[in-house]
Amino acid sequence: MNVLRQLLILLLALSPLYLFMFLFAWLRRSAKKHQPRENARAVEFFPAPGMRILIVSVQVALVAFTILVLAVSIRQRDGWFAVLIPLSVLVAILLAKPRTVTVDQNGIRQNRWFRGDRAIAWNEIAWMKRGPNTGSTYVKSKNGGRPISFSPLLVGQSRFEREVRAYAPNRDDLDDNE
Repeated sequence: MNVLRQLLILLLALSPLYLFMFLFAWLRRSAKKHQPRENARAVEFFPAPGMRILIVSVQVALVAFTILVLAVSIRQRDGWFAVLIPLSVLVAILLAKPRTVTVDQNGIRQNRWFRGDRAIAWNEIAWMKRGPNTGSTYVKSKNGGRPISFSPLLVGQSRFEREVRAYAPNRDDLDDNE
């Protein structure tokens, strides 16, 4: 009976971990099923709809929690430094969410909040590799700087890799593992 209780406690303790693993595996599969947006000259790879719903719902919950913590702090006339915790988590989520990547005849462009978009022209691509642990695809410029990262939570990752291989002049330098 004691072993059964310990096994049940272990199962309950690990259930959030398995829930998150299942959730992100489902989001990756969902991203593979959706197609990127195409207009006349560009292909836009955006976050999967399930990922956008998850991000927005977490942001709404964090804003509500921040308001609750602020109201309790004001009511108790206590220091309101506790508000900084959910606000810092909210800012971290906003900074870490996958950014839209656009491919056109000029090259690859990734939207960023600060310092403008990150762009690499087709003739400036040094290499493309898929991260073994993250599943993200990285495209590095010959000019240096940080690479463009294509998250597996964006739609059409294999299409993005095909587009880079088709447009890049140095196809021999591109990683071919999919």
